[in-house]
Formats: sequence, C-alpha cells, structure tokens
Amino acid sequence: MKPNDNTSVAIPVTHSQLNHLVRAYHKKRRALMIWGATGIGKSQEVREAARAIAKDMNLEYSEKIKDINDEKKFIIVDMRLSQMDPSDLRGIPIFDKEKQSTVWLPPETFPRKGHGIIFFDEINLAAPLVQASAYEIILDRRLGVYTVPDGFMLVAAGNRQEDRASVYELASPLKNRFGHCQLQIPSVEEWTDWAVRHEIDIRIIGYLQWKRTSLFTFDPKVKENAFATPRSWEFCSDLIKDVPSTDIENLQLLASTEIGVGTAGELTQFIRIKDKLKDIKYYLKDPETCEIPNESDGMDLVWALITSIAEYYRQENDVKTLTSIIILLKRMTEEYSVFTLKLMASTDKGLVPKLVKIREAHDLAKKLSMFFE
Repeated sequence: MKPNDNTSVAIPVTHSQLNHLVRAYHKKRRALMIWGATGIGKSQEVREAARAIAKDMNLEYSEKIKDINDEKKFIIVDMRLSQMDPSDLRGIPIFDKEKQSTVWLPPETFPRKGHGIIFFDEINLAAPLVQASAYEIILDRRLGVYTVPDGFMLVAAGNRQEDRASVYELASPLKNRFGHCQLQIPSVEEWTDWAVRHEIDIRIIGYLQWKRTSLFTFDPKVKENAFATPRSWEFCSDLIKDVPSTDIENLQLLASTEIGVGTAGELTQFIRIKDKLKDIKYYLKDPETCEIPNESDGMDLVWALITSIAEYYRQENDVKTLTSIIILLKRMTEEYSVFTLKLMASTDKGLVPKLVKIREAHDLAKKLSMFFE
C-alpha cells in the first residue's frame, strides 16, 4: 500500500506554545499528535517539555531504557512504529496453563510503573497495519493485558505529506484519538535564543542574523540531500566548532555535508568578511575612539564584528578584555550590545557576575540576566 497524497491540517503553534501544550496534556494524560516540517524541533521540544515536567515533579529526567520503571525518574520512552511489526506492540503469545488460554507478554520497553512520556516519533512512517495496532493503546491506554501506568502520557509526532516525507495518511479512527497541533518553523529570534542557551557555534549564530532566510532552506520541489534546518544547523555546529576560522576550506567541506553546498558557501563567505575588519586588538586597544563599522557600511560587517568580539572573548576572557569590550559595546545600539553579550555568555557561564563588577556594564548586566532567568 502506497502513501496517499492527503495533507494534514492542525492549529499552528510556536515552540513555546507546544511546550505548554505537552505540559497541559500531561496533566490530563491525554494523547497529543504533533505535525510539522522536517528538522524543526518537534522531538526536541517534547524533550524540553519533559525536562520541565520532571523539574516540576522533583524527578530526574532520563531517556535510558534501564530507568524505565524507576519511580524517581521521569522517562521518555521513544517508540518508532515504523521499525515495528504489529506483533511487536502486542508482544509474544504464550499459553497460560492456569487460564487455559493464550496471553500476550508485552515488550519490556513498555513501562509498568513510574512517570514519563511514551513518544511515538515519526508515527506516520509506519504502515497502516502497524498504526492500527496502536489504536487501543492510544485511546484506551491499554493493549491486551498491558495497561499504561497512570504516570505516563502518550505523544506522537510526524512529518507532513507535502514535505516529501513518504508518509502514510493516519486513519480517521487513529486521528480522532489525538489532540492535534502543527509546529511552525521557528523565527530566527526564537531559534537564536535557543542556540545561545545550547552553545551553538558563534559564527553560525552571527551568520543567521545577517542571512535570516538560511535558517530553513528545505524546498520539497528541489531534490537536495543536504539542506538547512534548525536540526542540521545544530549538527553543523558540532562539526565546525573546533575548526578555526582560518581553515576556510575545511569549514566549507564540513558545513556542506549538513546544510548543502550553496548555504555552506554563504556561511564561509560571511566568515571571510572578517578579513575586511581590522584585527580585533585594534578595537579593544582604544575602544572609546577607534573606528567601528555601522549599518551604512553593511550589515554583514556589523555582524562580523560582533561574532569576532565574541570569538576573541572565548579565548581571552579576563577582566581587562571584558572592560574594553563593554566600552566598545557602549558605542553600539543596545540591541547589538546585548546580543554580543549573549554570545559571550554562551561560552562563559560566569559572565553576569563579572559584568556586575564593572561599573559601565551594570545596565547591560541587568538585561543579560533577564535573558538567562
């Protein structure tokens, strides 16, 4: 049976709204289905919400199968129905001598007690027969002799048909067992806040402030194997984080494998723009009077200077350097100043206490501390 051409329709939500929905559905132990384009953070946001729930319940968050029945932990149980046969869900049949009938032993990956989320990721990649076997567990929270523990909720996620994902349409009875929402592609602002908190490479963050359309370049009409999504930018960051900006050839090679040749070329062009700037020590030697680029000189130069400052601070994070940076940032708009400090804080968790000790930085320290609260 081939996937059909029907598309999904559900209320669009932001990442923060999805986080709220998962937490609200968990309270009522209702099942939630999350639709959305590939690579935009559906699975990740479920895990972020699970961490928040675990914190609220004073439980330790875990994704380890060995912790599945540990009542002191909040567990994410990731079940890929696309990798299962219908019998994999129901379990193995055995003959019960006492009952004189066949009973089914459910998989050991199904929790028997405790708290957490059973997560059916990529549910619509599963064939219809496998989806049908999930009806009972999603609606009735039971499957044969197995019952979902009271402390667990059910969440599913899937790509849309229009995203060229080779998915199967969910049957109407299965759809009706879920609440539905569609996760939107994050804005650059939303993604940047997340990226700073998760230590994404500074050069990537700076580049995407300049070329904002590069955050998500997937086009279902173009048969590209590598394209930019929030997920592939995270993978790209892991690959290039330890590669110096002087090694342009290696940077471009590594980035191309994750975000595509064209976008990788633009990223390395942005990194090269820093060659148009003077050495960073020039700006920090006389931060009050040195010439600095402004928007009329080109936004690429402004963002290149910001990322250069943050990169330099990563290596030289003493008080003298920080004081010079603050004096320099005071000559920029508050938006650029606070953003630069966010980048710096992503590599120096103790930045805010340092700023408090610098008189010129008190107002900026307050704004930065609000971001990390």
